[in-house]
Amino acid sequence: MAMMANTTIADLRRDHETIDVLARRLSGLIEGPAEPQALSVALDHLLHAVADHLDREDATIYTLALSAQPGISRGKVDQVRDEFERLKCNWRDYLVQWTPEQIAADRDGFVQATRAMLPRLRNRVQLEDSLLVAAALQGEPSVSNFR
Repeated sequence: MAMMANTTIADLRRDHETIDVLARRLSGLIEGPAEPQALSVALDHLLHAVADHLDREDATIYTLALSAQPGISRGKVDQVRDEFERLKCNWRDYLVQWTPEQIAADRDGFVQATRAMLPRLRNRVQLEDSLLVAAALQGEPSVSNFR
């Protein structure tokens, strides 16, 4: 996936805000009496927001990390990238597992899996956002320069 040429730090931060709002919404729904259909719709909105974001961001965040955090080691960036790749695989597995039919068949299992997944997703968004803020403070108008 290639990042769009004109993606700005502000665009990526808006993506992060959207993902966070949708993740919070799903978190709230699983803690209440929401019907499986409502859970499926909320998950669908979140998965599309994450997919759209990944299409725009791709691996650029790692180059950004190296340039935005003085003194950060290449090993630390590689560790962050490896953790992200694991999260992406776990996210894909979670989405394959939790179809609307499966959510309806095993709401309790969905709630447990979602309680485990959403904090990881939200922590990742917070990490990326901190890197984007650091880059913005350094005056980078666009992350497309980091290809």
